Amino acid sequence: MAYALEFFGAEPVEDPGVGELARMAEVLAGEYRTSDRGYAIHRTGDLLDRAATALHAADRLRGTLVPVVNHHLRRAALALDDARACLLERPSPAASPVPPA
Repeated sequence: MAYALEFFGAEPVEDPGVGELARMAEVLAGEYRTSDRGYAIHRTGDLLDRAATALHAADRLRGTLVPVVNHHLRRAALALDDARACLLERPSPAASPVPPA
C-alpha cells in the first residue's frame, strides 16, 4: 500500500507500519480535499480518507482479530484502487462542452 500511496504524492517509506500508512493517507486526503482543481480531485480526497479510516481500524485491531484486520486492509486497498481510477478517468468526448453555434 505504500507504493499505492506514492502514486498520490506520498514520500517513499521503507517498511512502514499500518498506522504510518493511515497517517500518510490522511494527510494526502486533506491535501486533495482542499484542492481547487475539480471534482475528480475532491472525490480522490474522499476515497483517500476512506482508505485512511480503514487503515486506522486495521491498526487498532492488529494482533487480535486477523480476519477483521484483513477485511479492513482489503477495504483500504479497494479505496486506493478507486482513487487511482478516479484520477486516471478521462472525460468522454460526449461529456466535453460544445461551443455555441
